[in-house]
Amino acid sequence: MKQEFDAYGLPVGLMYGVGFIKLISAALLLVGLWYPIVIMPAVGLIAALMIGAVAMHFKIGDAPKKSLPAISMLLFCIVVLVS
Repeated sequence: MKQEFDAYGLPVGLMYGVGFIKLISAALLLVGLWYPIVIMPAVGLIAALMIGAVAMHFKIGDAPKKSLPAISMLLFCIVVLVS
């Protein structure tokens, strides 16, 4: 992950911030098994991260294949958010 953030020209602190948001989102999804009200905010956070990831892949000119995981996760988030 550090190499990707270096390639994007982003600071290391942002990498830790994104990692923290990913951990919080994953924890909220688990908590959502018992308290469904937290699922939508967690999915919203993940969708925002994936929008950023896709944008950065396109910004540095990565092959579309490299952004496929982020695009897939974003599509899954959209399905959850609209359902």
